[in-house]
Amino acid sequence: MMDEARLATLRTIFREELNISDQDLVDSTAYNGLEAWDSLTHLKIVARIEEAFTVEMEVDDIIAMENFGKAKEIVSRYLAKG
Repeated sequence: MMDEARLATLRTIFREELNISDQDLVDSTAYNGLEAWDSLTHLKIVARIEEAFTVEMEVDDIIAMENFGKAKEIVSRYLAKG
């Protein structure tokens, strides 16, 4: 599980890149559910996550990050390794 500060950072990345409010960002917020979340935005989100958390995500994880809940799970896994 991710601590509150890291979760806040992850939420900020998603909110800023997707241009949505905090209330609109829920675990089920998904790649195919928002027009703003296209392939380019997905890569921007990944780049910001890697920079913010000093991780290098594997391609399979980048592809699997299909919604915000899954992103939290993946980032938590990387943070637990580190």
